[in-house]
Amino acid sequence: MTTPSDSDDSTRRRFLATAGLLAGTAGLSGCLSGTGSEPTTGVTETTTDDGPTADDGQATEDAAEESPGAATAWPQFGFDARNSGHARSASGPGADAAIAWRFDAGTPTMNTSPVVADGTVYAPGSGGPGYLHAVDAETGESVWRFEPAGYANSAPAVADGRLYVGTWGKTFYAVDAETGEQVWANDVGHRFGSSSPAVADGTVYVGTVGDGPMVVSGEDDEEKFESCAVLALDAETGDERWRYDDFGEKENVESSIAVAGGRVYFGGESAVYALDADSGSVAWSREIAAHPQSSPAVADGTVYYGAPSSGGEGGPPAKLFALDAATGETVWSAGIEDISLRTSPAVADGTVYVAASSTRVCAFGGGGGVSTETEDGGGTTGSGETTDDRTESGATTTSDAEGPDSNCSGRNRGRLYAIDAASGEREWTAEFRTDTRSSPAVADGAVYVGNGNGLSAVTTDGETLWRIGFESDRDGGPYVDSSPAVSGGRVFVGASDGRLRAVGTK
Repeated sequence: MTTPSDSDDSTRRRFLATAGLLAGTAGLSGCLSGTGSEPTTGVTETTTDDGPTADDGQATEDAAEESPGAATAWPQFGFDARNSGHARSASGPGADAAIAWRFDAGTPTMNTSPVVADGTVYAPGSGGPGYLHAVDAETGESVWRFEPAGYANSAPAVADGRLYVGTWGKTFYAVDAETGEQVWANDVGHRFGSSSPAVADGTVYVGTVGDGPMVVSGEDDEEKFESCAVLALDAETGDERWRYDDFGEKENVESSIAVAGGRVYFGGESAVYALDADSGSVAWSREIAAHPQSSPAVADGTVYYGAPSSGGEGGPPAKLFALDAATGETVWSAGIEDISLRTSPAVADGTVYVAASSTRVCAFGGGGGVSTETEDGGGTTGSGETTDDRTESGATTTSDAEGPDSNCSGRNRGRLYAIDAASGEREWTAEFRTDTRSSPAVADGAVYVGNGNGLSAVTTDGETLWRIGFESDRDGGPYVDSSPAVSGGRVFVGASDGRLRAVGTK
């Protein structure tokens, strides 16, 4: 561990696949429609054990929310082990939101997603020194920083006074959350990419990326690639309990792990998997052309998972799948035409929230009216409400929404969908003038999501509250790939300028 005053001039090789990079491009304007049940071709079920039930999922959610500190903690990516993205007891900033503080990590980027526990925000810097930072949630002052062997590209997880994180240097760490001292380290022989760990019942579950030669200089060189894996580590000792590595060559597990009802769920390069949480044996696998960084969310016996468009004219659209958690069979799927769907869904109170991007957005009808966006970069909903777009320095601009005859734009635009969790029918859509690369977080009656160079808040009824655009003196601007964490009346999020920001109430 090093203190905030220590210095380190060392540099590290930057991982090309930046953690949290959850955006891409797609084609023309689109719509979303529930398709109902579809054939379950592609489901491979290899065991006959009893799967999770709706009661199992709800019990896990209730336990997470009733645990001590639930109102002031966002302990792992997606809030809980199920990746629900919903903190039922947390409070967020009101309509008067503004930047509370900005912490400079001293790294090229901070695209990873922060976590919060006991009044402290934890986040690793990406590239450069690659410290794991602990920051006071109230003041933004550094509490401690820990230097791992290789920087982290994923959100850490905090549980029982320990912080868990894997690095590109093939080592997984447990660090004392209060002091920043190393508790244990396990050199697992695999690099850790964007897969954020999930902690459940004394076990840490995390995915790794495949490893191979960086340079192949000639035809005589032999390319040897090591398979990726999903690991289960003892949270107390770091010992490996099991590993699942039956993947193809050059595959990666960038998906964060979801744990519910005694099973572990994650996405691979082309399939969604369910493993037994105790043994690592395969319960089922479902072939889906899914983006490896999209992560599943589990609620009420259903696994929700996004798959991007295959690209190209005439190709299949992006889809949000609802899969039976016990069997992997499709409950419903919602097609989202020509949209990049690479973020992870959040599930709250019977609604699935998912963020997406398009390279061309036109106004379209649905729900309560026309869904459009504001000229200044804010967003609107089907009700056509005007919205605030604020800058980090506090300036505010407001404009009327575009009408249904507005021209389409050829650049990336973002959308936030609310979808009925039971039927797959769309409830509403909010649109943003900039693309959306972060996964949504739901708390205190609002959905928070990073888009472009800022953060937006939309009510769970679909009305946009505000958008704050971040400012930076660094080249390239503060693009937000990080997914927000909500705790103690504030939203915490990282950005590509190497800074962690807290958004609170003025």
